[in-house]
Amino acid sequence: MTALEQAIAVLPRASSGELWATNEFVETDGTVDVTAIESVHGLDTDALEQTAERSLDELAAQTDAEPIVPIEDHQDIVDRRRKALCALGYDVRFRWQIASDRYSIINPQEAYQPIITALRRRGETGAFGWLSYRDWGGLLKLFVVCPGLKQVVSPPEEAVDIDDEDDIDALGGSRIWKAETADSDGDLVVYGGFETGYDFRGTQTLWTKPILYFPDSETIVPDTGQRYTRRHYGQATDADHERANDRVPISEWWASIYDDVETRMVDVDETLRRARAITYDFEVLPFSAADCYRYWGIADTYAAVAADRATSLADPTSRPTVFNLQLSLLIALLEEYTGSWASNTYQEYLEVAGELLRTPAMMIQLAMQEHDRQVEDAGERVLAEGQQTLSDALEDIVEIPGIDIDTEAALSDREAQRLHDQVQQQLDDI
Repeated sequence: MTALEQAIAVLPRASSGELWATNEFVETDGTVDVTAIESVHGLDTDALEQTAERSLDELAAQTDAEPIVPIEDHQDIVDRRRKALCALGYDVRFRWQIASDRYSIINPQEAYQPIITALRRRGETGAFGWLSYRDWGGLLKLFVVCPGLKQVVSPPEEAVDIDDEDDIDALGGSRIWKAETADSDGDLVVYGGFETGYDFRGTQTLWTKPILYFPDSETIVPDTGQRYTRRHYGQATDADHERANDRVPISEWWASIYDDVETRMVDVDETLRRARAITYDFEVLPFSAADCYRYWGIADTYAAVAADRATSLADPTSRPTVFNLQLSLLIALLEEYTGSWASNTYQEYLEVAGELLRTPAMMIQLAMQEHDRQVEDAGERVLAEGQQTLSDALEDIVEIPGIDIDTEAALSDREAQRLHDQVQQQLDDI
């Protein structure tokens, strides 16, 4: 992790360049490959010869074709680092995106630098984060954490036995806001932030969405909230130009995203209290913790590590909480995932952890639905025979054997922090 200014400084600085196309029907000496042209699917060469009143060989002999063709009405978008790598013999694709009259080149640094200004205007001077990019900078994921959006979620003051809808309503009824109180063994600290990225290989958009960051374990999880996208029209970094064309300047765009995250933090404590109150009892459920992760689409390597961690932290070991399950998945990815954090696979795994917090009841039913789909014996199925859809209402899972809802957290956040401190040091190198 590093200061936000330093993270943004490593992004590419794009500029426009001439665009050329390779004509595969012309040899390097200018000879036209007529045979190859005749084999092009959908090209009626007979009609072409009739219209021109010449054969293809005659047309080819009269042309002054070049194997490299300039493109006059568009431009390439390049970066100096790509040119340097190309000069050293690396296979570098220069094109991030085709520029046209409607499209405006947005340098990544210029697009993300306004984040810093927007945060400082909100009093957020200590923002930090990390980024991952590939395709020589053409695909980026940037995580921004805002320490000013700190929420301390305290454990419930007294236990609530959940067995009907009224008790479920009471689960989030005693909300506690202690943002300025020192941490204690029972408190769970969480910061707000957002994940943002771009893909200059054709999407023509910047995007961002809220995240939650847990400093004790240095893990992130996608949060609920609006997903923002911004297409590359006009002159995004020119505020006067954007206002004149009824578009929000990019600095104001970032400020509105921060405000959305700040608003969402009000409801975070209830979400986390619920995640710490729902327990999976794998002595009762017809599948193991590792199978449960697999049912959610997690690869075997990460499923096994996450299951071992979740059960080792639970008390008793067979009954991890939802919060424990999602945290163990995040830490397993930190330990085992060797691919790019900008990859779609990694993002999908993060989304699973996010869904555990956002829709815990639906995720329980999803695992059971997948279990029922895989078993051959109808007597081993766990969901009601007539159930066709999944519900996120907690009252729909109260009667499911193996699922308990109370307010006793099976996972000590301080224990998790101490256990994984050395693992989290990996993030310092990002």
